[in-house]
Amino acid sequence: MELREYWRIFKRRAWIPMLLVVVTVLTAGGLALLSKPEYKATATVTAKSQGTSSTSQVLSFPEVATSNTVALAVIKKLNLNETVDHLTQRVKVSSGRSDLYTISITDPDGQQAAGIANAVSQEAAAQYPTLNASVGSTVFDQDVQAARIDFQKRYEDTVKALVTFQRQHPNAAQSGDVNLVAQASSLALQEQAAATAYTDFETQTTNSSVSQLSQATSFGAAVVDQAVAKPDTSARYLKVAYAAALALVIGIGLIFLLEYMDNAVREPEAVEELIGSPVVGIIPRATSRTLRPARGGAA
Repeated sequence: MELREYWRIFKRRAWIPMLLVVVTVLTAGGLALLSKPEYKATATVTAKSQGTSSTSQVLSFPEVATSNTVALAVIKKLNLNETVDHLTQRVKVSSGRSDLYTISITDPDGQQAAGIANAVSQEAAAQYPTLNASVGSTVFDQDVQAARIDFQKRYEDTVKALVTFQRQHPNAAQSGDVNLVAQASSLALQEQAAATAYTDFETQTTNSSVSQLSQATSFGAAVVDQAVAKPDTSARYLKVAYAAALALVIGIGLIFLLEYMDNAVREPEAVEELIGSPVVGIIPRATSRTLRPARGGAA
């Protein structure tokens, strides 16, 4: 079947999808107008982080705002009757600039939408520097503790080896055996090197701790605009548009379904194929426009 044939079929019953779309739009629009409106509240927060490298483990502000910690604190603060997962899914965070974020909440109750948006923004602004400082310090402390244990074990092993040798050979330094003198000097040198490495490590750890504390203070967030609930009509328009699109698809499907079930012969070529003889003539369908000249000629 050619495209021209598909177009001919569609044009013959085009009133079906058109009627379905009109009825669906009117029905969906009426239901949307009669339904209770949704309210959307948006708060604005500024969040900055300075002095952090790209490889440092830092939580972004959207991650903090949608975290379980913030959600749990908001639920307890407002006595909300919903789960943490449900609240985190409702929180929408978007970024207009690098350090400016908007937190949006949609709810059937406008007052509750504004309350949740303000509570989330305030709690996220308070938790942002705290969580980042704790993340950085936790990773830092774990690495330092592992390295400290390693340096300390190395130092203890060299001290034990040196003391054991000295007890076994108390006069090794005055011994005429060159191997004993060399072994005593080697053990003493290893003990001094381990002690120096351990001391240098503790010095570097102290300096890194001071740097870590200064870095923790570089995170800051503040609420710059409180949320005010406003009716959200965009969802209504989307529902009407989706309903119209679905009605159009169903209408087009009905056209081809009816055509498939229709056994009527409409084209001369189909008649010729059916009866096996050529068509001699075609009698056009009579309409008021085609009959008007005939009436005038008869008068």
